[in-house]
Amino acid sequence: MFLKWFFGLPLNVRIAIMVAPVLAIGGYGLMDLWATKDQPKQKEQIAMQALQLQGECMLATNQCVLKNERMKVSLVRQESGKPGIARLEIVPDTNIRGIQMSLVQAGEEHHIVVDSTPDGNLWFAEFPDKLLTPSPSALRIALAKFGSVSFAEIQPQF
Repeated sequence: MFLKWFFGLPLNVRIAIMVAPVLAIGGYGLMDLWATKDQPKQKEQIAMQALQLQGECMLATNQCVLKNERMKVSLVRQESGKPGIARLEIVPDTNIRGIQMSLVQAGEEHHIVVDSTPDGNLWFAEFPDKLLTPSPSALRIALAKFGSVSFAEIQPQF
């Protein structure tokens, strides 16, 4: 039925029905190329830099400092004011865009949400106290700046 209708059309209409989808798809692709031609390409790689532990990381006495040539970060354990919640404050000496942190306990990694104060000078993580018993075997942290990411894996003593 469809073929009978299609072949009953004039030749120019049949050609238009077959060519129109090809032109529409091609035009869409060319418009995309034209619209995105001025977008800058990322030229430099993001630098990955390890943070070195200065001394021992004893969070019970608030003595934990991580350092590399571009930044210095202090980790301080504070009381959260909420029962069953531990608070860890992260104080960098430079502007930070974001922080990812996790605790490794018995081979299982627990991601911890890190937030900042409105001015961005103090970062903090609040997490359940139960993640501290038994004591975590490692604390993993990554701090992002413009153009670089600093990271460390340490064995803290809570």
